[in-house]
Amino acid sequence: MKDRLKDFVQAHREEFDSFAPRPDLWQDIAAELQQEEKKPVIPIETEQEAKVISINWHTAWRYAAAIALLVMVAFSARYYMNTQESTDAVATTQPVPLEKIAPELRQIETKYVRVIEKKKSELKAMGAGQVRFAELDSAYNELKKELYTTPNKEVLLQAMSDNLKMRIALLNQQLEVLESRSNVKTPARHETTNI
Repeated sequence: MKDRLKDFVQAHREEFDSFAPRPDLWQDIAAELQQEEKKPVIPIETEQEAKVISINWHTAWRYAAAIALLVMVAFSARYYMNTQESTDAVATTQPVPLEKIAPELRQIETKYVRVIEKKKSELKAMGAGQVRFAELDSAYNELKKELYTTPNKEVLLQAMSDNLKMRIALLNQQLEVLESRSNVKTPARHETTNI
């Protein structure tokens, strides 16, 4: 292929030389370039002056404080959301038994539950029906659930103890009422009356 191109160029060499540029062509090009240099250059976009913003230290501290406050709020919100999720998870799973969290609870319950059962049996012996403490029971169960999440166990244990004491006080009141009714119904046989 190269040989054919070479043969073609040699055969038509005179035709290629006939297309030589005229001698004054370069002088015309140089003259046109000089005329373009003399024309003023018009910029496509107009230049704008840059605005200078001066910030003194007083305003810089304001901006820094505002940014720091926003960052603290964002981190606080994130921390609160994470702790809320973790306390919800702890409250629902309850992986640790109450004896390990508050060993005093067992002592409180055995001490007061024994007295409560004794008072209930006395009421039953006097003919009273079954005593139920629905509100006190639900409050006591709520306090037990809170033991898993609260850092202040002493306050909750005191509230639980007060709940059990309240039950005993209510049972004592019922016993007093029943005893007073039984004393009124049956007069004393050994009393003497003066006329």
